[in-house]
Amino acid sequence: MIALTPFLLSIAAIIANIFLSVTKIKKGLLLGVNLLFWAIVLVSFFVFRNEIVNSDLPFFATGFIVFGQFELVLCSIVAVLTILFFATLYFSDDERYFKPELVALANLASFGMMGMIISSEIITTLIFIEIASISIYAMIALNSLSSKSIEAAFKYFLLSSFMSAFYLLGAALIFGMTQTTKYELLSKLSSPSFITTIGAMLIIAMMFFKIAIFGFYRWSIDVYYGASTSITGYLAGAFKLASFGMLIKFALLYSGGWNDILAIIFSVVAICSMFIGNFLSLKEIDVKKILIAAGIVHAGYIFINLASFSGEESLFAGVFYIAIYAITTGFGFLLLNALFGDKQVTIDSIAGLYKSSPIAALAFTIISLSFIGFPYTVGFLGKVYIFSSAFEAGYAYLAIFGIINTILSVYYYLRIIISIYFKESNEIVILSKSRTIWLNILSILAIAFVILEGIGIGSILGYLSLVMV
Repeated sequence: MIALTPFLLSIAAIIANIFLSVTKIKKGLLLGVNLLFWAIVLVSFFVFRNEIVNSDLPFFATGFIVFGQFELVLCSIVAVLTILFFATLYFSDDERYFKPELVALANLASFGMMGMIISSEIITTLIFIEIASISIYAMIALNSLSSKSIEAAFKYFLLSSFMSAFYLLGAALIFGMTQTTKYELLSKLSSPSFITTIGAMLIIAMMFFKIAIFGFYRWSIDVYYGASTSITGYLAGAFKLASFGMLIKFALLYSGGWNDILAIIFSVVAICSMFIGNFLSLKEIDVKKILIAAGIVHAGYIFINLASFSGEESLFAGVFYIAIYAITTGFGFLLLNALFGDKQVTIDSIAGLYKSSPIAALAFTIISLSFIGFPYTVGFLGKVYIFSSAFEAGYAYLAIFGIINTILSVYYYLRIIISIYFKESNEIVILSKSRTIWLNILSILAIAFVILEGIGIGSILGYLSLVMV
């Protein structure tokens, strides 16, 4: 029961927000209460980590949820990104974009994301997916000032509904052939039937859609771009992390006849995603779209790890990269939001940024270098873990493809850095006092995270070492 404390706290936050959203509570107080709630949730993950990791309960305690080392780390990152999202809303000075319902929906979405990570049964996973997804549809659509947001929400709703049908069909096929939907029992299938395999592939296809990977990525560019930039950061960070969490739980618990099939699929997806994501980013001039397309590339790096999975060290490398990608991406989008709001931001828009916002310029530069994999940044450390894990597992060709795509990505990240420091702009960025404060705080946090994690003394690496080794 102690292990479920963070989830009970998040449920309390949801219930409180349902009541608070219909009152005339002030924005600052509402968001302050939520920031406090999620700070307590995050602290509880750390305080109760021993009870969670060293629980006397079996790993598949209930058959429906699992809460161990892997889940602890990813759920903690969801809590961190939720706090950053609420802090962004707190410091925002544009009241047009704020609605109390948005806060309640974000709480519900974060709860759903954590549920996606801890679920260990096919139908339970789908329930949490829908809790998170439906909340996200509404969050995107709440920005009624932009027709793009309405279009993005509607497009995401239609495509997600379509993919949910595939998921249910896959679940039906698996249950029909095995009489179970629990991961624990499915993992014992040494030679799954053809129909069971088809069912598993349908479920994985839906998970690929949520991650926005090769073959399932086109929707993400329109939807992420149409959403408010702060919401895009929340989705690209927290929701993609949760989606990877559920995919790992579903895919890597299988043994025998499953592994060979999944390794081939993941290898193809990894290679194609890296090249397609880089191709899309190379031709873009919109910074937000560059970050969105680059997310496909980074998902490809993570799939290198999934394809070459060989044990606990591989899991450590994968979880570390997922965690740092989610947080760094969240910082990138939230910095864009703090500087420009929901305006279109091209390469030219950030020209000369070092003059008007030197700290933000430095943060953008360090984030870009981290995405490239520059030494002494957290991105470099993540790539070292991913590629070395692939080499050791006998998948050297995947690591080589990863290195090639890392080199390709240098071009569009350097375009951002060059524009910031070596181009002049006629645009003057004027920020309110509250947004300036948040921009500086966010920039310092981003710089500290990338550098400290990169040199091996950061909280994520230490936390992973504490609970997973």
